[in-house]
Amino acid sequence: MSSLNCTMEITTKYQIQGRVLNKAKYSRPKYPILPAIIKIPNSEISSFPLAEEFLIDSGASISIIHQRRKDIFEDIMPVDTTTIVFGNSKEKMNVFNIILRIKGQDYNIVAALATKLNFKYSILGYYKGIENFDYFIMNNRKEIAKLVNKI
Repeated sequence: MSSLNCTMEITTKYQIQGRVLNKAKYSRPKYPILPAIIKIPNSEISSFPLAEEFLIDSGASISIIHQRRKDIFEDIMPVDTTTIVFGNSKEKMNVFNIILRIKGQDYNIVAALATKLNFKYSILGYYKGIENFDYFIMNNRKEIAKLVNKI
């Protein structure tokens, strides 16, 4: 029995432009961005045709949906709440079961809905997010990242 790989190459990058100690090229790392359609399980509600851009953050324990998508969740009951710490601030967020459609494949994840995220991306975190994939590969020198799901 052979196994097939479903590999998603992510080439779009987010470069932190804010306060850095040294403005040299090596001090501005780039991070992978993944476009995905947000869908609500067992309903017709989705962000289609607009994809949400997720910054892949292997250090984030949970995925976070940017507050600009709050209209999708107006009539949906959260499954839980959690407190997220961003630097010096804390935010209590509702947590939802959602589906991310990534390159035609659906992935069930758990995500918190932000109310005051201060940058433009949603976040794909580890718990029931990145852990859906067998491998997350980053090659910073070539500026590429891949999510690999063995089928």
